[in-house]
Amino acid sequence: MKLNHILPILLLFVIYTSTGQTSDCTLGIGGKDTETIIKVFQLSEEQLVQMEGWIQELKKSNEGIQEQIDDLLEKHPQSNPEELETLAQKFKPLRAQILFNSKRCDQKLLGILNENQYRRYISLCEEALRTPLGGISAEEIKTPE
Repeated sequence: MKLNHILPILLLFVIYTSTGQTSDCTLGIGGKDTETIIKVFQLSEEQLVQMEGWIQELKKSNEGIQEQIDDLLEKHPQSNPEELETLAQKFKPLRAQILFNSKRCDQKLLGILNENQYRRYISLCEEALRTPLGGISAEEIKTPE
């Protein structure tokens, strides 16, 4: 009898996990795995130069956001659950902007990968059960200054 109650819950769990609440397949350019990205995709010299420029852009754009986060953590009251909830609500858009910037940097690199490199990316995403990102075309990429 108990099995009759557990079976629908188990079935919902299996359907939920198999239909995919998958995450984006990000590369994390500018993070600790940059060297791994270079090796795995065997980036050309031209691709390396472009990637380095985008990493610098990413660091510059996230620097101001990180300052806002540091300021928020330093000055916002955190003495009770309500204040912590307010802090969390103020933090979320800042975190979202950093994630957006990082994802955009990844998409720029994906946009300049050759066919074999991109196939490798797709294969790795599939192995990790992640959703591949689309690359940004050359026309959409602003050249680093």
